Amino acid sequence: MQMERKPSIKRIAAAMLVFVLAIGATACGNSNGQSESGQNAIEQIDNHTESNILIAYFSRVGNMNFDENIDAVTSASVNMDGSNVSGNAQLLAEMAQEVTGGDLFFIETVEKYPAEYRGTTDQAKTEQNDDARPELLSHVENMDAYDTIVLIYPNWWGTLPQSVFTFLEEYDFSGKTILPLCTHEGSRLGRSESDIASICPDARLLDGLSVKGSDAGSAQTEVEEWISNSGILE
Repeated sequence: MQMERKPSIKRIAAAMLVFVLAIGATACGNSNGQSESGQNAIEQIDNHTESNILIAYFSRVGNMNFDENIDAVTSASVNMDGSNVSGNAQLLAEMAQEVTGGDLFFIETVEKYPAEYRGTTDQAKTEQNDDARPELLSHVENMDAYDTIVLIYPNWWGTLPQSVFTFLEEYDFSGKTILPLCTHEGSRLGRSESDIASICPDARLLDGLSVKGSDAGSAQTEVEEWISNSGILE
């Protein structure tokens, strides 16, 4: 039997250095601006892909204090695929990206919404009554690179979530084209289109599409036809 050789001091030092570097790399990898609550949402764009289309979306999933035991059957706008959780807006954003090849951007808030659906609706109503502008954790650093924005959001109390108001007011959309895509449970686009036009008066606002939240997973053809008919791919 060959006798085990004791590691040298140099080998020990080298191993410790590798360990320290590995920890540092992990820490840097987690400091991309995406909070733990948004890990189930699509990761933020790191590099512009030379596309002139940005798909910006707001979803409860990624913007709520996620409960790992959440029941997707009884919780509106939450979808389960095995262990993966996604929101209706995320599903539609993925569909829009498949059609356009655009860059995805997740509108993420600093303050999270309650995991319980009624708690979220109550908070959303309070924000609307206060005309609040919730602070955003995520930001588009190269908005000038895009001339078309597919804006995806849920209908909250008849219009955009207040966080989407924050997003729209953060940038200059003059000369840009905006396509609104709204999920709903009966109210369709509500007054969201007129609110977008009011915030972005110098943007070109195209006809929006409303998709019932419960139909989001099967809306691929509808989204494709809507985008194709908009003319933004010509």
